[in-house]
Amino acid sequence: MASGKRGRRPGGHPAKVAERRERERERREGSPADAALRRLATSICREAAVFKTALDAELWASQLLGSWWPSPLGVDSEVRDMEIGEPLVVALARVGGPGAMAALVALGEVCESQLGLRARDAGDRLMANGVAWPEWGDAIVEAEILRTAVMRERIFDDGVTIFIEARHGEGDEGRHAIGVYIDHNLGVMAKDIVFADSIDQVEQSFATAPPHIGELVLEPIDPVEAGARIHAAMELTDMTIGPPVGEDYAALRALAILRADELPGGEVDIDRPEMPFDERDELLADFLNAPESDGIEPGTDAAEVARMAIDYCANYVDGDPLRWSPVVVELFMAGWLPRKLLADRVMFEAVPQALDAWVRYAGRRRGIPTEAIDYTAASIPEWTEEMLALAFDNGAAGPAKQFVTAAKDAGVDLSDQQAVATFMAGWNARSDA
Repeated sequence: MASGKRGRRPGGHPAKVAERRERERERREGSPADAALRRLATSICREAAVFKTALDAELWASQLLGSWWPSPLGVDSEVRDMEIGEPLVVALARVGGPGAMAALVALGEVCESQLGLRARDAGDRLMANGVAWPEWGDAIVEAEILRTAVMRERIFDDGVTIFIEARHGEGDEGRHAIGVYIDHNLGVMAKDIVFADSIDQVEQSFATAPPHIGELVLEPIDPVEAGARIHAAMELTDMTIGPPVGEDYAALRALAILRADELPGGEVDIDRPEMPFDERDELLADFLNAPESDGIEPGTDAAEVARMAIDYCANYVDGDPLRWSPVVVELFMAGWLPRKLLADRVMFEAVPQALDAWVRYAGRRRGIPTEAIDYTAASIPEWTEEMLALAFDNGAAGPAKQFVTAAKDAGVDLSDQQAVATFMAGWNARSDA
């Protein structure tokens, strides 16, 4: 007769067996994070093992490096590279084999930070242990720069795209062009990166594009100037919190820096012009005496709008108060004024007419065609309603405007420094809460 008791399975209770196996797995593989990193490294090695060309390897490494760009606020990009990339380099070296060698060579050549040196060192150790150098390894070490060119608008000059064409090896092997778009309306920062087979391909696409009122042109640019402008623009982007970049920027960023590094260096003046305040005053006075001002008097709201238009371009755009385009109009009316200007509705209602006069004056002074001036002026009514709506939306205001508005609403005398300081202490305490 059965006793009613079930015999134990060999090895113990299933749950305890599973627990022991899990502990054994953790002992072999380390923490879950270590295991995940090893799986990632193994996957990368399989992917890298099939790279056919140096360009394949460069594009892959650039995309990987871009996966953790930009760095969080307050974290240096090189520190970020080491925090994330160094454990991966170590894991790749442990996996070993041709795929690991390919990945390490690619990272070593494309990464400009200390991480690149660590990857090269790890690759050297693999090679010393008998792992073969990739067939494309010699080609990736040095690219041949073929030409540089810049695409720009002759009239509006909202930005330029600087192209670098290069190749690996002879003929068209690995031939490519990478272009960095530098936005003149955002303080001359790099905003997007494009990739093409060659500058000739860009030129062909450019030739078949519909006519553009801004008169697009593609022309040579000195390699020294090209490299200096790309570096300066991309460094500005790196320093910007939440930069408004294109969807391919991060993935192509490291490759663009690599190509720019391969251009010849030299002294070139690329600093954004800084307009002294006395010159701004002279420019405003000239405008008020010009026919376009149509009798705008000094000290009026309309004159103040013209002064703000000068300051906006001099301080926040590219330093040239006379360069206006439909895009600059949009950024000024629907962006900068509502965020920065604390004024009554009468002042904001003076903007469209005064800005129209300023745009026409600035266009004449720059010598651009009447058609382009009219095109820019026609964009002003398109943004008037949105400007007026945002001007009195406190949520759309910048921090300074929000603070001043709150202080005035609280009855603070803004001319009393002690009262302002006391209110600011309370404001900061509430903001931190």
